[in-house]
Amino acid sequence: MLNRISSFHNYQSVQNDMRRQEGKIHQNHAQLASGKQLVKASDDPLASHYIQSISQQNTQLDHYIEGVTLSRNRLNHEEVLLDNAEQFTDSAKRSVMEMINGAFSPQDRAAKAQEMQELANNFLNLVNVQDESGNYIFAGTKPRHQPFYRDAQGSVTYVGDDYQRKMKISNNMEIAMNDPGSKVFMEIPNPYGDYSANYSLTSSSELLLERAENANSSDLSVYNITFVDMGNGQFGYQLEQNGVAVKVDTYDPTKGIDYGDLSVQFRGQIAAGDKVELDRRETFSVFDSLRDAIDYSEGSVSDASNTAHLHQVTEELSAAFVHLGQVRTEVGTRLSTLDIQEDQHKDFQMSLAKSKSNFEDLDYSKAVIEFSENSRALQASQLAFGKTKDLSLFNYL
Repeated sequence: MLNRISSFHNYQSVQNDMRRQEGKIHQNHAQLASGKQLVKASDDPLASHYIQSISQQNTQLDHYIEGVTLSRNRLNHEEVLLDNAEQFTDSAKRSVMEMINGAFSPQDRAAKAQEMQELANNFLNLVNVQDESGNYIFAGTKPRHQPFYRDAQGSVTYVGDDYQRKMKISNNMEIAMNDPGSKVFMEIPNPYGDYSANYSLTSSSELLLERAENANSSDLSVYNITFVDMGNGQFGYQLEQNGVAVKVDTYDPTKGIDYGDLSVQFRGQIAAGDKVELDRRETFSVFDSLRDAIDYSEGSVSDASNTAHLHQVTEELSAAFVHLGQVRTEVGTRLSTLDIQEDQHKDFQMSLAKSKSNFEDLDYSKAVIEFSENSRALQASQLAFGKTKDLSLFNYL
């Protein structure tokens, strides 16, 4: 009885050893075929968990890189549009400066007015452009709605909102993919300060507003300034606030006009009877400037008030050009941020890939040696199994 148990135990032991060697050979085959050290999670649970974590991080990085690509495409498109807007604004400014030229005939001004109208039409089409997905670039967070409309009087209205669409490009960073049209084209800082001028000048005047500021932001009064000849080579002025005279004094060009928080400075040649109305306006719209350029182009070259208004439009268009350049610079800064962030993501992906490779990828030379050793061990087990199964007491009788 003991002999039978011992013989069965030897038989089972050799058979189990052979099966273990067959399992190792199967594992070697699977590793060599896949090129992976870990064929299934049970091969190394801790390493498998780490590899899964790496894969999740890679997926997240892929999403961020896709966001970077989408944001870059949108911002590149906006940058091109802003560059075109700058060119339109500069062309409009040059045309207005030519209209100020006294040598221009009424026909020349009419031709320039037509040119300005075409430019204004092209500018409106530019700011209402859509991207490849049908989204309006300058509509804020209302990309499906046309942002700018022009009425019969030539006034342009913005119907988008003042917000930016943002894209998450890292765990702790979002970047604006657009700029609302209100901020870009309709809220441009007034080059004259806090007021715009409405001129009523005599024919010999060359008076122009230099600067008008008011430290009291709640003062929305309309101010009127009338100049008179003092008869001694000097000019006096009367300052009215909402139609009520509040100050009368001699005008000193070096000091200008001061009243409370209001400070006004003029330049150019004053003539008796010149009147200037100051309306509160801290920002202006480039569309209004283009409309004013067209309207004043119909005036006479000998009309001093008309010429002064054209000078004002020139300054506004120059300020609009600078403002658009600043917005384009901000877009360029965002594009640089995207490039930096994308490079960081790709560098991190390379680090993750190296770490993953250390755990997952197969060392072929080591695997081939192991396969050879396991094959020889299997052959030995098979030989031992063959001898064990033939063992019988009858062989010795």
